[in-house]
Amino acid sequence: MAWLIPTIGYVVALGVWGVAGKLALRSLSWGDVLVVTAVVYGLTAIVLLALGRAGVRFESNTWRALLAAVCVVSPLVFFYLALESGEASKVVPVSAAYPAVTLVLSAIFLAEDISLVKVGGLALVIGGVVLLSVVD
Repeated sequence: MAWLIPTIGYVVALGVWGVAGKLALRSLSWGDVLVVTAVVYGLTAIVLLALGRAGVRFESNTWRALLAAVCVVSPLVFFYLALESGEASKVVPVSAAYPAVTLVLSAIFLAEDISLVKVGGLALVIGGVVLLSVVD
């Protein structure tokens, strides 16, 4: 259960992110917000390097880290573009449907099981996303 506290932090931070991002977009472009985000990522990297919690290594699996990085940055662009024109109360729930992609890809690439319970939970998440995105 060591994963639970960081996961709760992740959920809370993502919830705040939607509102903070929408507020930032009132006066900044999505590109401006993305640059500020990149600066914070850079500062975080510097702290991790200084504390010895990370290093710069290039080995056979580094491409996976690069792929993961692209998969973090590109959704930020899409998210800010969506927030620029959409309501945070709709954009954020719809963006929360990504577990459907994760479930399928983890079964294909990580050989993780897709159980009936996982499919049922996913159906509830997607149903919730649909309800939240169509309600005015």
